[in-house]
Amino acid sequence: MSSTSMAALDGEGLRAREALAVAVRAGFEAAGYAPVSAPVMQPADIFLDMSGEDIRRRMYVFADPAGEELCLRPELTIPVCRLYLEGEGGPKKLCSVGAVYRYQQKGSAKLREFTQAGLECLDAADAEAADAEVISLAARALADAGLKNYEIETGDLALFDALVDALDLPPGWRSRLKRHFWRPDYFRELLARLAAGNAGDETGDRQALISALAGLDEERAKDVIEDVLKLAGIAPVGGRTVEEVAERLLEQAELASSSVPRAAAELISDFLAVSGTPKECIARIRALTGGAGVSIDAAIARFERRMELTAKAGLDLSHAHFATGFGRNMAYYTGFVFEFRVAALGVDAMICGGGRYDDLLSALGAASPVPAVGCAVGIERLLAAVAKEAGK
Repeated sequence: MSSTSMAALDGEGLRAREALAVAVRAGFEAAGYAPVSAPVMQPADIFLDMSGEDIRRRMYVFADPAGEELCLRPELTIPVCRLYLEGEGGPKKLCSVGAVYRYQQKGSAKLREFTQAGLECLDAADAEAADAEVISLAARALADAGLKNYEIETGDLALFDALVDALDLPPGWRSRLKRHFWRPDYFRELLARLAAGNAGDETGDRQALISALAGLDEERAKDVIEDVLKLAGIAPVGGRTVEEVAERLLEQAELASSSVPRAAAELISDFLAVSGTPKECIARIRALTGGAGVSIDAAIARFERRMELTAKAGLDLSHAHFATGFGRNMAYYTGFVFEFRVAALGVDAMICGGGRYDDLLSALGAASPVPAVGCAVGIERLLAAVAKEAGK
């Protein structure tokens, strides 16, 4: 079955998909993950706030008769985490299989409805051991399905966060850089403005507004900007929302009220250019930070321990590709992230992805922090990859 044929599974293909989904979930259950089933319909605002741009613009969103905005689930992690929070105690290792829904443009080879098999490891005390377990179980699921050849792409947002925290940056810039790391294009613009070290040639009322904002905390400043723009009847320009206009003005206010060492911006740029095998990258990161007199040794130690534990669990990541700038396309990831890819599938190359999302359950309403890591396997893509490898 080729990647372009996935939108039109025949009876045999449907049976193969069902059998593979059951087999993958059985493997997760054998590893101690309890099966759960989350509702297909979900509150739309949660996904609009916490998903990546790619998913947000492809969600199926609608209003029920009472006016509540709902969506068809575009992925399984958030629904399963909501289910966990609705329960009282119970298992903290959960797995699920089900359909997810994302809009595709007419003529696209990608599916609008497809099947994911996911697992979520919640509230584990040993973060690196949980990371190692999840990525190892993902690799085992692919191997059990018969897939032998794939590439692994990895990253670690915790390394970037540690670097930003160690640098002499204004607090607002620290949080902004972390918050937008997963948006590559916008993040590059942020970094360019940080490196420029000035707010631009602003004059008149605009400069007065920027100066006024400089003394406010971020949330208060954003409220003021949004109120001013709405009262003035100013419509978004160039496709920007009011929120995005507010974000830009806040950046300019931050730059106007503080100085940023150019060396810090350059170090961030150099750090984000690091890629290669994990061992090569860690050596390069040590050289960069050491040369700048900055220490992120604790984050590096956690990275290296995760590598060791993953190898003990049966998956050697020494030849995986690691990139400091890799963060996946979801807003909720906070640490280790990974993808298994089969290049022969083209646009459907990513057959499994996941990572650590320690802040998600708090954002969903958890009374206290719940560390978490998980992954999802695309069943149709895995089926296509196995078939292509077998020459079918």
